[in-house]
Amino acid sequence: MTAPLAIRWAAVLFLAAVLVLGGSALWWHHALWTPTHTPETTLEIQPGAASTTILHHLADAGILPSIPAGRLYLEGPARGREMQWGTYVIPASSRPVDVLEMLLQGRVKQFNLTVIEGMSSEEIKEVLDAAGVAGTEDWPSVIADPGLIAGLAPGAPSLEGFLFPDTYTYSTGITPPTIARIMIDRFRTVWAEEQATGHRSSMTIFDVVTLASLVEAETSVPEERRRVAGVFVNRLRRGMLLQCDPTVVFALKRRGEWSGRLLRVHWNVDDPYNTYRYPGLPPGPINNPGRAALKAAIDPESHNLLYFVADDSGGHTFSATLKEHNRAVARRKRSRH
Repeated sequence: MTAPLAIRWAAVLFLAAVLVLGGSALWWHHALWTPTHTPETTLEIQPGAASTTILHHLADAGILPSIPAGRLYLEGPARGREMQWGTYVIPASSRPVDVLEMLLQGRVKQFNLTVIEGMSSEEIKEVLDAAGVAGTEDWPSVIADPGLIAGLAPGAPSLEGFLFPDTYTYSTGITPPTIARIMIDRFRTVWAEEQATGHRSSMTIFDVVTLASLVEAETSVPEERRRVAGVFVNRLRRGMLLQCDPTVVFALKRRGEWSGRLLRVHWNVDDPYNTYRYPGLPPGPINNPGRAALKAAIDPESHNLLYFVADDSGGHTFSATLKEHNRAVARRKRSRH
């Protein structure tokens, strides 16, 4: 073969290679960067699913026109990253490359969940059920295991009281144990913030949270919280029964005896959470208090008050003596007739 002929053949081969590479690039770009005509699609990726399996799911849904093109992307530009499991909402007419990036970045479907101050773990379960969280049948056993707060509140019988009320954004598919852990992590953050303010309590963190749960249950009036906490502290110091109605309700609920109405006869129920019968704080929190109730329990108001009863304004009348308290109770009864 003469030199000119060899040069011509080399040029032909080079041109062919350029055309093949260019055609492949155009094919790859068209396969991944051209929007599809699929409607909005919900895609469920199971934990541990292999990339090949995921690519086949995308192809079956009409979102990925070419599995080889998707594999090339994963082995090229996305090298070193893995697609994340979870539930994804794929927008209509998405480009396949955008969908692949969505899975690589783990941009899963999310939902907001709001836990209100004073909710019990049982009431939180109802919120989880309403939000469609899977596996809530395991929620009671999650709450019954205090392992997550063993270093925070040694001896706590459960997680009750440490599931901090807030609005959370969770990924669809999240499990009850993970939800509990996130809520407890939020409690730890808030507790550290409150400790940083300089206020300190002589009580253990467990007792503070227990006291805060009583304050949360007794009043929603902001200016009353520290005063209510002060009443309970005064009664504890004098060895008086706390006589906190919400603890009786909690006792009845946990015994399966709550009918929706608290009667005087219930003050005699033999349950350690009944503060009409058992002295001191109850064995643990009766709900999950918010920041304001925690602040009140950490720094109760200093006064000589020992009693309070609901008034007609939505708040309470406070008294230092039983005689004053009985008068307030009588006025309350007259106003309701």
